Amino acid sequence: MLSLNNAIKLKAKAPLLLHSFTLPTTKITLAFRSVSTPLNETALSLNTTTPNTIPFLPSPFLSCRAAMTTAACVQVKEQIELTETEKKIFDRLLNTLRHFNLQTQLRVAGGWVRDKLLGKECYDIDIALDNMLGSEFVDKVQEYLSTTGEVAQGLAVIPSNPEQSKHLETARMRLFDLWIDFVNLRCEDYSENSRIPTMKFGTAEEDAYRRDLTINSLFYNINTNLVEDFTKRGLEDLKFGRIVTPLPPKATFLDDPLRVLRAIRFGARFDFTLDEELKKAAACDDVKTALAAKISRERIGTEVILYYSMYLVELTTCCLSSMQIDLMISGNQPVKAIDYVCDLTLFWVVFGLPPKVEPAVSEECHRGGVEAGICGYCFQWARRMLKLSAAYLDASWKLIQLIGCSNFDDEQRRLCLYSALFLPLRSAAYKDRKDKKIPVVNYIFRDSLKRKASDADTVMNIHKSLEKFLSLIPSLLSNEDIQLTEVDWGREFDDVPFTSKLRVLTGFLLREIKDFWRVALLISTLLYPTGTECSQDIIDKHFQLDKRKNIFVSVDNAIVKLGISILFFLFICFMFNRCSISYSRLEFEHLILSFCMNAGLEKVWDLKPLVNGKDIMNVLQLKVGGPLVREWQQKALSWQLAHPSGTAEECLDWMKETHSKRIKME
Repeated sequence: MLSLNNAIKLKAKAPLLLHSFTLPTTKITLAFRSVSTPLNETALSLNTTTPNTIPFLPSPFLSCRAAMTTAACVQVKEQIELTETEKKIFDRLLNTLRHFNLQTQLRVAGGWVRDKLLGKECYDIDIALDNMLGSEFVDKVQEYLSTTGEVAQGLAVIPSNPEQSKHLETARMRLFDLWIDFVNLRCEDYSENSRIPTMKFGTAEEDAYRRDLTINSLFYNINTNLVEDFTKRGLEDLKFGRIVTPLPPKATFLDDPLRVLRAIRFGARFDFTLDEELKKAAACDDVKTALAAKISRERIGTEVILYYSMYLVELTTCCLSSMQIDLMISGNQPVKAIDYVCDLTLFWVVFGLPPKVEPAVSEECHRGGVEAGICGYCFQWARRMLKLSAAYLDASWKLIQLIGCSNFDDEQRRLCLYSALFLPLRSAAYKDRKDKKIPVVNYIFRDSLKRKASDADTVMNIHKSLEKFLSLIPSLLSNEDIQLTEVDWGREFDDVPFTSKLRVLTGFLLREIKDFWRVALLISTLLYPTGTECSQDIIDKHFQLDKRKNIFVSVDNAIVKLGISILFFLFICFMFNRCSISYSRLEFEHLILSFCMNAGLEKVWDLKPLVNGKDIMNVLQLKVGGPLVREWQQKALSWQLAHPSGTAEECLDWMKETHSKRIKME
């Protein structure tokens, strides 16, 4: 196998050629220095035959003011345009060089250059230094700023961790409200018996070839105002929308397996095509094993799971966890990203399962191997779960678009997609060391992906609420009598008036899942029978989404109406003076205000109970609390939801009467 170091040496021997480009009315001949020529001796000569000359620099240099020919599939900017903040930052850095008479070349690396050429703003600036450590240069910048009366807003040094493929010490500082990372250009040597590299200073070309992808290997040289393409294909791959590694992909992925996930993420994010050799390498057993074992699970989780905003900040891998930026599921192409993960047979490598799942799978079916990430599991079961997961994710994403993204905030969309992705596993559980049953979804979030507990809890609460939502949907759609034969809601609802039961049960359900009730409703509509679908339709992604959108909208409207119907009735009664109880205008205004605060179900989880535990203990004549008090708290809340204009005194009177009747019956 070709090693990374040998590959770099072979690439370095490739000659830099004089490029000539013929445009419709312009012929441009470019002469530029070789890599060994000092940057301050760079010469650029343009021989033009028409006044329509476009200054153009091919690899490895592209002028900041140059124009680029672009492929039809990807629109690449003709020039990099610096924002005022970026100009001020780069000016301070160049002034630091001049102040200390430093010969350091400052290059912005990777994603910032790529995004700028694509016309996207990027707030993640990584600067590579050719002759000093990042921490050393940060000290110089801080010292220079002190002479001008300016102060860097924050300083930090993140140490290297080669055992987890974090080979570089990174220094960070904050200038003009932007975090900037500084790291030295590097070259890494690997011994035959160890995958832990020895790091040393490298050239810009060596550094470029060690990058994960060619589109991320571009540099912007701050000193010379040039874009540098040392791989000689970064610009081309960017223009033609290709995801390619600078060196052989298998060696690149074994060097840092996280690059597999980054390739998938960028392919989905920009809708670029994955190179065929890259896909073969990503799917090979050696790379899967390395991905599962070498990279820490916390780092995988941050890379794979998060990524939604179109204006996402690119983050250095060493601070991914703390920043908690959605990088994949929350991306602009989450379905495509997971499709890539599935196609490369990485799904169960990334979303690892616990040792044994219940209900147990058949012992007769073929067991999956390590290469599939499902060792010990029924292969057919795992394959079906994967197909269902992909299908539900696709359906939920499309349904969000149909309903309107504005109906969900970023966090709701993110966890909605998670809920859909893990929907087939909602009933699966495993036993921990204490023989306690734990949902598999909890294991995936907290053990496989090392995500925060609140993500797991929210998704599990959404899954838990689905059966209740499904039992309410028919009544909410038809406004008919509610049927509760399939779901046990609890005895605390026995005393609820039949005419108010739908409102009360809906209110309690919303209190359980709070701001994510619309997410739960959306997922419920995916499970709600429309009369014609079968399990194969789900796998084939035949969800009849227009029908399900109509169900969602109708139920959503019905829930909102549950909160305003009584208010409308009171208003009509007041206008026509038909209230059975006579209210003064002031009393009625207080009544309406109270109802407006309590009647709506959309924020019912913020509803303050009319009576507290102490009040209940007085009514029940109890000296200590316990299960009975908790039961009556639920009953009191049920009464409150059924009587949105009721008072605490009325609630207590109802409790006394109900409790008295129950005692007599006993």
